[in-house]
Amino acid sequence: MPASLSTPDRRDIAALILLAFLALTATSAMAWFVTERIPHLEDEMTYLFQARTYAEGALWVPAPSGPFFTPFVVDVDGRWIGKYPVGWPAVLAQGERWGLGWLVNPLLATLTILLIYLLSRDLFDRQVGLLAGLLALSSPFFLIQSSSYMSHSAALLWVTAMTWAFVHAEGLRREGQTGQWWAALAGLMLGMLAMTRSLTAIGIVLPFLGWLALEALRQPRQIPAIVATYVPMGLITILVAAVQPLYLTIVTGSPNTNLYTMIWEYDRIGFGPDIGRSGHTLEQALTTAGLDLGLWASELFGLPHTSWLILLVGLVALWRRSSNVERLQHVSLLVLPFITLVGVHLAYWVGAQVYGPRYYYEAHSSLAIIGALGLVGLGQLLAKVIQRVRPMEEAARERLRAALPFVLCGLVLLVNLTTYLPGRLDDWHGLYGIVRAPIDQLETLRQSDELLVLVRGGRWFQYAALFSLNSPWFDGEVIVAHDNDPRRTAALRALLLDRETWFYSEGQFTREPAPYN
Repeated sequence: MPASLSTPDRRDIAALILLAFLALTATSAMAWFVTERIPHLEDEMTYLFQARTYAEGALWVPAPSGPFFTPFVVDVDGRWIGKYPVGWPAVLAQGERWGLGWLVNPLLATLTILLIYLLSRDLFDRQVGLLAGLLALSSPFFLIQSSSYMSHSAALLWVTAMTWAFVHAEGLRREGQTGQWWAALAGLMLGMLAMTRSLTAIGIVLPFLGWLALEALRQPRQIPAIVATYVPMGLITILVAAVQPLYLTIVTGSPNTNLYTMIWEYDRIGFGPDIGRSGHTLEQALTTAGLDLGLWASELFGLPHTSWLILLVGLVALWRRSSNVERLQHVSLLVLPFITLVGVHLAYWVGAQVYGPRYYYEAHSSLAIIGALGLVGLGQLLAKVIQRVRPMEEAARERLRAALPFVLCGLVLLVNLTTYLPGRLDDWHGLYGIVRAPIDQLETLRQSDELLVLVRGGRWFQYAALFSLNSPWFDGEVIVAHDNDPRRTAALRALLLDRETWFYSEGQFTREPAPYN
């Protein structure tokens, strides 16, 4: 890491402001117009439930007796809790506290783009930093993850911040200085990642541990310095990650409780006939990974089936511009995390194609940097070709070399905007038929402050939009419940006589329930 790039100057500040504006504008627009600030997956509904619970200073709510249901929420001795780790819901809770939960991921995504710039600049130069930021924020993969209620955007921020801090810690250690504070920051980020997505944390940390082991083998005299620098990182990681088993102990009585298997007994990591809906084998895992990687090849930069080509050029450029030691470090920190993420997720029985191949998303920052190197490498090659055809002076040649990578980046964006992204936006808007229209319609119909809405339909996507209005305690302005059993519906109405009541079925609001089958 060049020491001269440690402190941002005016050029850095200008680049950061530009990237922040573009990232926040794009992701906020996605959240407002495409995902419409409502959950579209069962996971998102659970995250919202947990976040709203934590926002009120509680770890659980009393299990309701009425016709209420939230996906992936379990009853543990009368305590209603979501199955997911506490890391992401605790962050989302800060937005839900102000009624702005939908804006949390766009803000985290914007911070991630800024860190991508800083990391790229510190490893390479400002040109790579700006290109990496532009590639990352224009990616369809980035746009959908950053506008949802899923945990991957937060996890990517933790990974990017950890990598940046680790690079600083290593730079100082190799100069004979102490990098403990940077290592401590890396430990905090790794702990947050473990509290957010534990399997992802394993996949991400393996290459970093490999790099340190390689450094110890290569330079045995550096072992004391390595230990002194990274002991704080390990301790802080353990302390932060320990929040999850502490939480489980409080809410379930045991730090080892697997809340996932309380929903589906087969929802575990590993291989065997009792894992997954119909067993899980290595052959099935490789097939699933192939499907996910096939989608990733388009989703990464929005180039149909060919986004990976930019990475190939980037790997060549990375190899050519780095010394032997730098190559090892760059491969360990930028290339291997993607490979290990794919590898560890082979052990999970289900793939993830809705919202993109999201189990691989936490490598997005490093892949954007490699892609930026690819654009720079292609730009340099084109500049040489142009120079041979039309010789020019050194100053003009340098301007051309500086401009061509951004022209290529613009072409990538143009292909994305004209051939790939529009179709994906159509896929994501109204996913599973979930739209904001019922919420807006209810606002025009309501005549009082307190409402009871009874929704017909047993499938989660039939009630997802309206159920997002619920408080975990079902005590807010709007209470939304199921209308599948006339006796339970009548009992609930009798209990809440003071509330204006509406029934919702097949896209229509009525004052009385539709006939029961």
